[in-house]
Amino acid sequence: MNPRKAIYFALVRLRGQALGRYYNSFLREYRDGIPPDTTTRLLVDLLTHCKHAVPYYAEVMYNMADSFNEDPKEYLRRFPILTKDIIRNHFDELKSTDLARRNWYFNTSGGSTGEPVKLIQDWEFVVRSGAITLLYSKLAGREIGEREVFLWGSTRDIAGGSEGWKAQLVNRLTNTTFLNAFLMTPGRMREYIAILNIKRPRLIVAYADSLYELARFAEREGLQVLPQAAAITSAGTLYPFMREKIEEVFRCKVFDRYGSREVGDIACEHSECGGLWVGPWGNYVEIVDSEGNRVPEGTEGEILVTSLTNFAMPLVRYRIGDRGTLSSGTGSDRRYGQVLKGVLGRTDDMVRAKNGVLIHGGYFMVMLFFRDWIRKYQVIQKSYSSIVFRIIRSESDYEQAELDEIVAKTKLAMGDDCDVIFEFVKEIPTSASGKYRYIISEVSAG
Repeated sequence: MNPRKAIYFALVRLRGQALGRYYNSFLREYRDGIPPDTTTRLLVDLLTHCKHAVPYYAEVMYNMADSFNEDPKEYLRRFPILTKDIIRNHFDELKSTDLARRNWYFNTSGGSTGEPVKLIQDWEFVVRSGAITLLYSKLAGREIGEREVFLWGSTRDIAGGSEGWKAQLVNRLTNTTFLNAFLMTPGRMREYIAILNIKRPRLIVAYADSLYELARFAEREGLQVLPQAAAITSAGTLYPFMREKIEEVFRCKVFDRYGSREVGDIACEHSECGGLWVGPWGNYVEIVDSEGNRVPEGTEGEILVTSLTNFAMPLVRYRIGDRGTLSSGTGSDRRYGQVLKGVLGRTDDMVRAKNGVLIHGGYFMVMLFFRDWIRKYQVIQKSYSSIVFRIIRSESDYEQAELDEIVAKTKLAMGDDCDVIFEFVKEIPTSASGKYRYIISEVSAG
């Protein structure tokens, strides 16, 4: 018996939101076996709605003529890719004509590119997406009502999660504590470690980079850190070196979760999948090449997401701005359906050479490893022939030979004519959404 869970679902139900019903249904299907046609059925429902109630898609589908009922996944291949520019330019046509009968609200994308896009979402999307998020947390080891600590960095998320008596009541009921990742001063980080040691939550949910920085701080300061139960990292790429440090310091398993404001949580790492499991009730994922064509399983490409839950403004084949690889769930993980084998960082975080080659940001990260004089850094590609290393120094000194090595390795990837600039700064700002970006390319993909 879980009284906190029962009371929480009852309160949400009083607001007309069937969170508990969806959560219990998803959990039951997960345990008993998810019907293999789940995503197909939901795609048919979505496309039917698009055809009859969304002017932008109605025109697209009228020109396509063919039926989508038999094989909607194949039908989607010929759908145009939805970009942020298209959403801005066709905002009214992308709205559902039945908005008047829906409980809807405006939202924006996360804005990590510095240019957020406005969207419309409905409460059905919120509830179904929320149920999937709760299931991901359940699979990571935390049931509703057990202690949970959020280390989160977006002002909107912090305000929405911890201000006002209603939010405080929900947080108390669900046993949730919010720590503001925006204000991670040395004093606050000491306080955060103390809170984790006292509360010993069943789950930590955090920005990947924030939890990594907290782990580094605790190690650098020699703070005692009691073993934690589990952590979910999100809102940024969890690079291998970050996972290693977080697991080493907090002595717990880290689960990578992938999602966005636009479409909710897309996937979460699952110990039996060998990757990030895409909950089949929320989103359908495709991986495509630069021409928009699907690539073979296991091949890296751009991630397209179709939201199965937001009918107020459907996002079909939405270019989310990340790259990754996908499996359809073959072999031992067949029962799980789609599995993201890797999310390789934002497309904008890929550095582009003049010859068109994409260079993973990890290339530059590796050359900065194990240099004690670097406290924090950011690599910015200003042009095809200009790379800026923005560095916050520690108290240690560096040698010119180290800078020369970084320059040489950069030129090896970018070309001998690349201008390598070092900027030593006091502070490196986060993006508008509060996310910290290690790699930024200002060179257009086009």
